[in-house]
Amino acid sequence: MKTKYFGYEFRPAVTLFAHKTCESLGLDPVEIEWSEYTQTACINQHTMVLANVRDDAVLTLGDLQRYTGFVVHELLHRKYTTFGVNHRDQYVRTLHNAIEDAWIEHKAIQSNLTGNIGELLGALIDNMTTEGLAQVSDWSNPQQYPYVLAVYARPHAKIKVPMAEGLAPIFEEATRRTHLCKSSKDTLAVAVWVYAQLSNLPTEQPQPVNPNPRPEGDEQGEGDESMQGDEQGNEQGNEQGDDQGQGEGEGEGDAPTTGGNGSPSPDQDQGQGKVATAPQRGTEAMEVEPTNKAPENANSHGSFSQASAMQKNAYHVTTRKRFKLGA
Repeated sequence: MKTKYFGYEFRPAVTLFAHKTCESLGLDPVEIEWSEYTQTACINQHTMVLANVRDDAVLTLGDLQRYTGFVVHELLHRKYTTFGVNHRDQYVRTLHNAIEDAWIEHKAIQSNLTGNIGELLGALIDNMTTEGLAQVSDWSNPQQYPYVLAVYARPHAKIKVPMAEGLAPIFEEATRRTHLCKSSKDTLAVAVWVYAQLSNLPTEQPQPVNPNPRPEGDEQGEGDESMQGDEQGNEQGNEQGDDQGQGEGEGEGDAPTTGGNGSPSPDQDQGQGKVATAPQRGTEAMEVEPTNKAPENANSHGSFSQASAMQKNAYHVTTRKRFKLGA
């Protein structure tokens, strides 16, 4: 198998894969539109839009796997999702997107629709999670809860994200309900239920309690000396035994100690250990759909393929429509 592809080879390979997958899923053929203006993948009943790549760009087998994972994910929406089932509240809509994505992927894997569907979808969500670990600084922020649920509700996700205290029972029950869903109306009902449970959480973080409060009026004297001695003892103990017992009791398979690109340890700086709080009215959730940008330095601003051509300086012409540059 090839490990590198030029853009002019890459696009036909992905397009052929999409047509073959439509056949295996019992779907009508889909038209692939390669657009320089999208940073994700989307689909309607007839057309799928993917991020375009230059003809001379060099892409890897990993890029091919990511694009084919997006193709499968979008075709599963076409197979299972009832378009138009949504909610007026943005936060609930995002929860619904998280649950719907987890539902269609789990359903497809359980049905073994294609031979390597679990591998493709697992790599897709794990790439999404790796990017999130490198970018998100506080997973205890209610804006991130739908994103956390999108990862938690996928059993095929190997990489997890930190979870604020109080979310696990809600998301565990939501996952159980999700796997019993039969339609997009059912997944919306799960999303509404999750939002109701989140609304019952505390509205703010509890104040930390000092385990060793200093007695009133004891600002000098023996109390201070005792504390100084404790501090010295702790420092000596830390110098001698930092490597003993560190990390014991932490679950295997949790989020890695770093989120990639030198990001901080999740249990230190990303909100793990904090108490989950309720989303306030007007809180906007972060989007949960994976982002499919073209690989760095591979995105196209016009193509030399027969399927696309430049016409005048102001337009990029594709087989379906014209896009004004800079719009």
